[in-house]
Amino acid sequence: MLLLAIGDFHIPDRASSIPAKFTKLLAPGDKIQQVLCLGNVCESPSTLDFLKGISPDFQMVKGEFDRDLSLPTSLVFNYDKLKIGLINGFNVIPNADPLSLLTQARLMNVDVLVSGGTHKIEAYTLDGKFFINPGSATGAFSTKAPSKADLEALNVDKNETNEEADGSKEDNDNKEEEHQKKANEDTSEKSPSQPLAGETSNQVTPDEDDLDNINTDYLEQLDPIPSFCLLDIQGNVCTLYLYTCIDGDVKVDKVSYRKED
Repeated sequence: MLLLAIGDFHIPDRASSIPAKFTKLLAPGDKIQQVLCLGNVCESPSTLDFLKGISPDFQMVKGEFDRDLSLPTSLVFNYDKLKIGLINGFNVIPNADPLSLLTQARLMNVDVLVSGGTHKIEAYTLDGKFFINPGSATGAFSTKAPSKADLEALNVDKNETNEEADGSKEDNDNKEEEHQKKANEDTSEKSPSQPLAGETSNQVTPDEDDLDNINTDYLEQLDPIPSFCLLDIQGNVCTLYLYTCIDGDVKVDKVSYRKED
């Protein structure tokens, strides 16, 4: 059985639409048997109609910004030998914390827990259970604080960037020192005590560009990218396909999970 896990659209508040290449891949047909929507469709009836057109079996939980109070906050489905739970994740505290999600999976008595809210696509196993986050289908930005793992990765990249900048600055300083030494030698030959007429004393003035040379390219790593997941359920095995759209190109990664007997 092939399932689509998708959510966190935030249309039109934070994004205008689902990427065109995604809508083409998810065109209505008979391949996807069920759509699992993690909410935050927000004020976009056309997006909701599109999702319902992908499969007649459309299931949705309430997101933090959905106004429809009739939507459930969690759902549980049985597929052969696997039990799958669906939540948006906004009520998980701390948000997206693995141990908190593990507790939620145990409370729901599921083998696989699909959750969202972070706008970051990921999949991992913990204590024999499989956790999936399909990210944001539109690449909408998140208002939540970065996770500890994101901050640690950000700090590592920042340090590497600073080391490269320090190395380049050191090379420039060495060249400047050599140039300064040579200039001093030339000046000493001309006049041992005073600069020549029309020359200025050798004083290094900081470059204004250096004062503003703060590299923030590493911050782009925290920008959400459009994504969704397909789950292929066969017995006690879940084969997960993670779709991302980066610079207009669609990339697919594959992860498998097998329930322990």
